[in-house]
Amino acid sequence: MNRRTTLAAIAASILLVSLALPARDAAAQSIKSVAGTYTIVSVPAYGANARGRMMLGADGRYSIVLARATLPKFASNSRIKGTADEYKAVVEGSIAHYGTYTVDDGGKAITYNIEASTFPNFDATSQKRALKVAGDLLTYTVTTPSAGGPGGNDVVWKRIK
Repeated sequence: MNRRTTLAAIAASILLVSLALPARDAAAQSIKSVAGTYTIVSVPAYGANARGRMMLGADGRYSIVLARATLPKFASNSRIKGTADEYKAVVEGSIAHYGTYTVDDGGKAITYNIEASTFPNFDATSQKRALKVAGDLLTYTVTTPSAGGPGGNDVVWKRIK
């Protein structure tokens, strides 16, 4: 190759790299903007005063734990010696899962890639949810509830400072 061809190839490569970098930085910025620890504000499936935490890492990893405020104590004081009614109440009144997440559609959706869940049917699945962020509040819409039934339930979280 002559010198002019070599310089043209180098210039074209630099141009392509510079055009590609903003797209990656914008996606990383979206994850960075939602990364943090959140406490539950509202989750219709678990009633008033639900308890929960969500951790969204800047590295794209997450964990969620949610529970009703009214879970019963086990009379046996052992989680492996509960009654059928105690087990039923806990399963109906709590959920936890973890895995990786992405922020998609220009920040309008969050996708959870669930590695493991207390509801095994969610294991190794992905769930894309509409996302809204306003100040310290993060809201997503659950379209596939673990209890079945229609979706469209908004879950509201508040960033812990």
